[in-house]
Amino acid sequence: MENKLKIVLIVATTSGKIIYDYFIKNKFVDVLQVFTLPDAKNVPRHVVFPDLKNIIKTEKVDDFSDLILSLNPDYIFVEGWSELFSSEILECPKLGIIGFHPSELPNDRGRSVLAWQIEDNYSQSAVSMFYYNDFPDGGDIIGQEYFKIEHNDYINDVLNKLDYCIYSLIRSYFPLLRKGIAPRKKQNINEGNFRRLRTSKDSLINWNENSDNIYNKIRAISKPYPLAIAKINNEYFNVEKSEIINNLPFGKELPPGELVAKLHDDSLIIRTRNSFIRLIGLTKITK
Repeated sequence: MENKLKIVLIVATTSGKIIYDYFIKNKFVDVLQVFTLPDAKNVPRHVVFPDLKNIIKTEKVDDFSDLILSLNPDYIFVEGWSELFSSEILECPKLGIIGFHPSELPNDRGRSVLAWQIEDNYSQSAVSMFYYNDFPDGGDIIGQEYFKIEHNDYINDVLNKLDYCIYSLIRSYFPLLRKGIAPRKKQNINEGNFRRLRTSKDSLINWNENSDNIYNKIRAISKPYPLAIAKINNEYFNVEKSEIINNLPFGKELPPGELVAKLHDDSLIIRTRNSFIRLIGLTKITK
């Protein structure tokens, strides 16, 4: 009988739960240990895992490096985890650490990747399944699953597609990993680009932009992300959704950022650099 592969999971979100569910039902593996975030941690699409003996809830896996070393795993699988691991953990599993990144590596390494892609009006992206090394998002690529970003997709729609891609990747490539025949394509670390972590400054709408750019920003950081921020008449509002209005019979003489109309549903029409945009789902920010 074939020996079971010993696996450690480091997972946090809905995609991580998909990986967890796949492996605990897989007869060819033994899930030795699971690391996940504390129940109260507020991150988008965080999944609360059950309180079981082999599940540790922490924000810093490096604090448990001795435990991981003692388990002597064959693989560690990681999803939704921003921590950079120590060399002890990176070198621990016999067959490697495998992660998932929401881009067509080597493009868009780094942080806040999906939000940047939507704001930059990408029409397609990918999820890359890859080996960890000491260069962030720079390890050998196992496989890539592509998905479309429609013009009416908000971030949660894209995250749903991400979940599906990760499920497809793990189902397609883990059997090959188990047999030792999975693809392994080396990355050129001199190619591609890095994305920085977004801050609250990136959430503020610039009314001197055209309507398409503003619309993209709003959908890039819509729920469950922090939401775009609109300054209107010296007050600040979070914005959930928006609609571009190209033909309005009035208001063209107004400067960008000026309130044009308030509608019956409390949505607002604002002048932009080139047209108008309707802001939907507004919540006033109070300090």
